[in-house]
Amino acid sequence: MEISERFKKIGVNNKAAVRSQMEYFKRIGRKIISLNMGEADFDTPDYIIESAIEAMKTGCTRYTSVEGILELRQALCKKLLDENHVSYLPDEIIVCAGAKQAISNALFALCDEGDEVLIPTPCWDSYPQMVKLAQAKPVFVETQAKDAFIPSLSEFKKKITTRTKCIILNNPHNPTGCVYSRDLLEAIGNLACEHDLYIISDEIYEYLTYEGEFVSMTSISDEIKNRTITVNGLSKSFAMTGWRVGYAAGAKQIIDAMKIFQGYTTSNVNSISQRAAIAALSGSREDVSKMVKEFDLRREFITKKLSDMKQINFVCPQGTFYVLVNISSYFGLSYKDKKIENANDFAAFMLEQANILLSSGELYHAPDYVRISYSNSMENLTLAMEKMNEVLSLLK
Repeated sequence: MEISERFKKIGVNNKAAVRSQMEYFKRIGRKIISLNMGEADFDTPDYIIESAIEAMKTGCTRYTSVEGILELRQALCKKLLDENHVSYLPDEIIVCAGAKQAISNALFALCDEGDEVLIPTPCWDSYPQMVKLAQAKPVFVETQAKDAFIPSLSEFKKKITTRTKCIILNNPHNPTGCVYSRDLLEAIGNLACEHDLYIISDEIYEYLTYEGEFVSMTSISDEIKNRTITVNGLSKSFAMTGWRVGYAAGAKQIIDAMKIFQGYTTSNVNSISQRAAIAALSGSREDVSKMVKEFDLRREFITKKLSDMKQINFVCPQGTFYVLVNISSYFGLSYKDKKIENANDFAAFMLEQANILLSSGELYHAPDYVRISYSNSMENLTLAMEKMNEVLSLLK
């Protein structure tokens, strides 16, 4: 049996496999400290849950329009205007099953076979695979730790060809935690305008900014806005990963194309989740502020602990809830009959010897690194750092 060439070009979703592995560990009673997850460990606020219950009780359980109910798109327009200082009409908004679907929709709407998409690396592991699914080609723009993983405009310029169609930006950035300045965003935006490129601006970690200022790409100029598809969602900010509510905002022609694609795949987002999203957007940001404050405390804690460990290097994250840690100094060392050859081996060693689950940097085009998520309780983070420090001393 043959599968399509399109699917042969992409790999298995390793994170999906890890989630299955975690479920298995739970069933057999093995206690693992998960420092790999890309979701808040907080519960969805009660007022959002109550709105979902009310939606079910009042019959909001049927299909909606593919692009999402008008009330939610109006709430998103208000959010974008009030918080990001950018004006959109409801017809320029599409509600998707998470930010991931919004990015995928945008790539399918924009790209033809053989088009090229620029992606700064390290990068979220799904970006290159989604580009390949759209039959386009990911082109990587490398960044360096010595530059705090901030991309260079000159590196972007080197990678632009006649086939370049768009740029994917993630700000604040997963997995590095860096936050892009207004000047950098303006320079990249102007470069896109100069070369007739589109920008997919993934801003899902917008609220999780601790240092610097979050700037939405579309707020810089009307010209940049016209060629930018802003992607965001409620997953990270409102602890709503399982509700699957993301959205995209952009020029109506592009949003209409995304709507066509979504109409032939998933159709509308869960109608109950859409009602809950309205409550989240219209409610107080008090729960969000508390969560962000706690993440910032954890950030300070974990970076302090990591800085005390020998042979560990990292760039202090300014946003998200990740820290990207260089562990290449441990390559070539061994414990018993296990030798650490790469980041995958290091992550496997931590799981076997310390019951700590990390994400290998191989996923993120960062082979000398592991990504540590501090989206876990302070108690678990404390235990994880103690165990990590302890087992690192076993490597000789």
